[in-house]
Amino acid sequence: MNRRLAATVLAAFRQQHADGLRAQFAPFEERDWLRTAEWLHTSGMALYFLGRAKTLGIEDVMPVRMLRGLEQNHAENRVRSEDLFREFVTINAALQRAGVTYLNLKGFTLTPRACPDPTYRYQHDLDFLVCRRNAEQCRQAVERHGYRLTAVSGHTWEFRAGNAEAPTMRDLYKVRLQRSLEVHVIPEGEGQGGRLSRMQLQVWNGFEFPALSDCDALLAQAQHLFKHFQTEWTRTAWMLEYATAIRSHGTDEDFWRETVAAIEAAPERKVGIGLANLITRRAFGVEVPAGFRACTVDAVRGPLRLWVDRYQDEVVFTEHPGSKLYLLLRDVLLQGQPDWKDERRRKLFPSRLPPVTMPPARTEDVWLRARTAWARFCFVGSRLRFHVTEGLHYKVEAARWRRMVADLRA
Repeated sequence: MNRRLAATVLAAFRQQHADGLRAQFAPFEERDWLRTAEWLHTSGMALYFLGRAKTLGIEDVMPVRMLRGLEQNHAENRVRSEDLFREFVTINAALQRAGVTYLNLKGFTLTPRACPDPTYRYQHDLDFLVCRRNAEQCRQAVERHGYRLTAVSGHTWEFRAGNAEAPTMRDLYKVRLQRSLEVHVIPEGEGQGGRLSRMQLQVWNGFEFPALSDCDALLAQAQHLFKHFQTEWTRTAWMLEYATAIRSHGTDEDFWRETVAAIEAAPERKVGIGLANLITRRAFGVEVPAGFRACTVDAVRGPLRLWVDRYQDEVVFTEHPGSKLYLLLRDVLLQGQPDWKDERRRKLFPSRLPPVTMPPARTEDVWLRARTAWARFCFVGSRLRFHVTEGLHYKVEAARWRRMVADLRA
C-alpha cells in the first residue's frame, strides 16, 4: 500500500477545505490508489471516504475506475444494509416475544452519533447484550430462526445460520449467504444498576429498539478499540466512528460530566480509554473535552505513552491481517503476571493450525464446495506466512523496544 495516500485519506476527515485537500491528493497516480485499495476496503475506510469526498466535492481526486468501483460497492452495501436491518428487526422481535431482557450493541445502534448513514459502514453481524438468567431463553429464540450455536469464547456466544461461504474481496459488500450474530452474556449482578438498567430506546428507520445509554455507548466504543489494540489488527473505521461520536456530543457539559463520573467509578478503565482517546485524536484530529482527556489520556504514561508514540501508525495503517507488535503493548500491561510469558510464546509461534470454516455439510453445489475448500487452503497458508514473517518482525522490533524502554527509565 501507499502509506502517504492512506494518511491523506485520513486527513480528509480532519480538514474542511476542498482546494487544500485536492492539492494534497494531486501527486498520487492510479497505481497508488490500486496499491492502497485493499487497505481502504479492509480498514472500513473505503465507503466512508467516498461519502466524505462527495460531501467536500473532491471525488474527482480519485481515478475514474476507482470512483466507479466505490460507487458500485456503495450500491451493494446499501442492499446488504437493508437486508441486515430486516434481520435486525426480526431478531429483536423474537427476543421481545421470548421475554428476554437485552440490549443491542454496536451495528445499527451507532447511528446517528457514530455513523450518520449505515449504508457507508461495513457490518457483517449483529450483537446483543443479555443477562445470564435470560441466556438460555435467548439461545432458544434465535435457534427458532435457524441459527445454531457454533462457538463459546468467554462470555460470548457465537451463532451462525445458513451455509458457510468463501469470502472474497469482490463480494465484500454483497449480501451474505451466512448470517451471524453474537450474544454477550453478562453476570447476573450487572443487570441491577448496570448497563441493562441504564438502557435507552433508540429509533432507526421507524423501528424502536433497546440500546446502551449515550454514555455507556461511547465508553463501549473506546473499550472495544482498546481490546483490539491488544490483538493483531484494528479496523481504522472504528476509530473514525469513535471520533464522530465524540464530536456528536460537542460541548454538552452534562454528558461529559456523566462520562467522567462513570470512568472515575471504574478507574481500571482509564488506561484503555486513554489509549483509545490518544490514538483516535492523533489519527482523526478530534478534540477530546478537557475533563474527559484529563481523566483518561493523562493515565497513559511511561512505556504506554512510548508505545503509542512509536507504534501508532502500525495500529492505524497496518494492512490485514495485521502485525504482532501488539505483544509489546501486552508486555507493558501484563508485566509481572506469571502466565504471560507462556501466553506470549503461544501467540508468537502457535503450535496448532488456526480454526477454519468447514465446507457446508448439506449442499450439492460443487462450485461452492470447491471455493470453500480453496479458501480453507489459502487461509491456512496465509496464516502460516503471517506467523513466520510477523514473528521475525516482532523479534527484531522487540530488541529495539527493550532499549527504548531502558533509556526511558534511565
